[in-house]
Amino acid sequence: MATAVPLRCRPFDAFLVFWFGLFAVSSLVYEQFIVFGVDLSTTTDIFGRSWYWYARSFDPIFLDTPLWLRIMCTIDAYVFGPFYLVLIYALVRARNWIRIPALLYGAAIVYSTLVYFGFEFLDEMNRGEANLLAVFVVNIPYTIVPLLLMWRMRRPAPFD
Repeated sequence: MATAVPLRCRPFDAFLVFWFGLFAVSSLVYEQFIVFGVDLSTTTDIFGRSWYWYARSFDPIFLDTPLWLRIMCTIDAYVFGPFYLVLIYALVRARNWIRIPALLYGAAIVYSTLVYFGFEFLDEMNRGEANLLAVFVVNIPYTIVPLLLMWRMRRPAPFD
């Protein structure tokens, strides 16, 4: 087994690790509020308050989350959330075995973000209530970064 090139010498991988670290916090911390149906307007902790501010200011669908979105958030919290930690480990340690799981993850998350964007932009009532530019800016990394990961994993042995 070849010695892995240190992460500091792989800036693109470091960029991915940074983003997947943020995604992990989003999945493992913030999504729990939606999964458990917490009334964001009554939360007192910093995470719940910031989630409430985002929903109230830009994306009101999270103030009364429909079942389909709660299901997507549950998958995000309990499938993608832990996967981000595995992905970060594999990127830092340059493990080739992450390639297929990363490609599967990329396809799944791009699909789910496109469904979410589809609702945000195509639902007439939502279009009138949401700040679509803010929703787009906040959420587009969840589409772009997985696409970049898929590009990074395009070779059979991405770290060799």
